[in-house]
Amino acid sequence: MPRTRPIRLKMKELRYLFLIILSFSSIFSATAQADRFAYAVTDSKQDGMNWIVLRKINIRTGEFSQVLLDGIKKDMTLYDAENKQRKIMEIRDTNQMYQPQLAFASGVAALAYDRKNNRVFYIPQYVDQLRYIDLSSMKVYCVHGKGFYAAAGSKMEPMSTLPRLVIAGDGYGYSISNDGNHLFRFSTDGTPKVEDLGSLIDAKGNNENTIHNACGTGGGDMIADDDGNLYLITAQNQVYKTKISTLETSYLGKISGLPEKFNTNGAAVDDEGRILVSSSTYNDAWFKIDPSEWKAYEFKPKTGLYRSSDLANSNLLVTSRTAKNNPFFAGNNGFIKLYPNPAEKNVFMVRLTNIEPGDYSLKMTDISGRTILEKKIAVKTTTHTETVFFPPKTSVGLYLVRIGNRKNSQVFSEKVMLNRVE
Repeated sequence: MPRTRPIRLKMKELRYLFLIILSFSSIFSATAQADRFAYAVTDSKQDGMNWIVLRKINIRTGEFSQVLLDGIKKDMTLYDAENKQRKIMEIRDTNQMYQPQLAFASGVAALAYDRKNNRVFYIPQYVDQLRYIDLSSMKVYCVHGKGFYAAAGSKMEPMSTLPRLVIAGDGYGYSISNDGNHLFRFSTDGTPKVEDLGSLIDAKGNNENTIHNACGTGGGDMIADDDGNLYLITAQNQVYKTKISTLETSYLGKISGLPEKFNTNGAAVDDEGRILVSSSTYNDAWFKIDPSEWKAYEFKPKTGLYRSSDLANSNLLVTSRTAKNNPFFAGNNGFIKLYPNPAEKNVFMVRLTNIEPGDYSLKMTDISGRTILEKKIAVKTTTHTETVFFPPKTSVGLYLVRIGNRKNSQVFSEKVMLNRVE
């Protein structure tokens, strides 16, 4: 009996230690730096042209990983995204051509990386179904119910395949149909749900470069920026910019510096703000695009490249418009951006670009000046993205976010609106 009290104290101390470790884990997990990698769909062979395996590529060196997932492995089990324990024994296709019971079916050309949930979303070619790979377990989940075209009340035809996919800064996934008549959006938390936001609207000046020309605007891939826009790079290397909130789509021009035989099929933003593009038919080189002038520069690693039908990572394009007009310019070519604003789901991001590496402090206050949150930000790379969670039980309303440097000088200040509490 005399030993009972000391043992109880030790257990209490262990509980406190566990909570402290958990708190630090939450802080570190909320800190996100720019991806220096992308996921790629390739063939199993370097000179092949089947889009059947998932790999990872270092976007600085061009080095590919081994196969992460073989998408046509016949003994792979598919799971129901809603009831994750339920195995899907068979998926039927009306014309029995595309082997939808295989993870990648007849191939994949639409891929998106959800960093928050550690998932790779994709759409098999000719199969109207959203699927994702849980990267922690490498299990494949199928989202049953309404697919993309089913959500729009129409049927997927061969020309209606969805070859482009991206996760935007608001946390939703997006896909644009080849004919521009559908902007699809899907949620990424829990069991994903698909909705059709409607047909894209040509901006004045598009003229013959309409977004609704399936022959000229088909294929390609999408990226997202930090200001609520999607960028579609078509297979013919044409660039379109869509504002998600209005569906207005502007033609930006054709990428210069690409070989005549190069068709863009994959696109991902690198950690220096350029756009890495791949091709499913051309493997002499990939290219990196400077978005300030939409000019391409050759990317040809010594280790060689695979042809790739799609690329995906979580990096957002930092727009030149934001850099020039953002009042919170951070010296030299550096600036800081807060998004999304208004904030949803109790979270927002702070992106720091080209600012001096070092320790920064973030402080959030309510309209009365009361401190709501304080945290440290350690900037070590040219582009750093910090995830900021509102404290539990924070009320809907307006808050002020300030960021200071190690000299306690304020380098950024912006109001953020919390629209919804979850």
